[in-house]
Amino acid sequence: MDTLIEALKHNKGKQELKSISSFLNIYVNNHFKYEESCMDMYKCPVACKNKNAHASFIENLQKIDNILDQSLPVEVVINMIKTQLLDWFVNHIKGIDIKLAKSTKK
Repeated sequence: MDTLIEALKHNKGKQELKSISSFLNIYVNNHFKYEESCMDMYKCPVACKNKNAHASFIENLQKIDNILDQSLPVEVVINMIKTQLLDWFVNHIKGIDIKLAKSTKK
């Protein structure tokens, strides 16, 4: 996400932005699948909430992916990435992911 923001700040071409976004999509999907399987395996009480949160993040990532094709001001796109992806990610880790660690200690 930081790489995507930096590419936007430095006015990189659409192809590079798409490449970064594609990597991010692959990484997120793999990470989320692994994390969800861990939550299921340890019967984490927030497993369903976690899956729904992941689906929401992926939806926002797709929206931003589509926005990269538009000619919006860079500041608008960067702000969207920060609020809809980066802030979400930090809050998700602090609010939901942390509960997985507690579930593994039973």
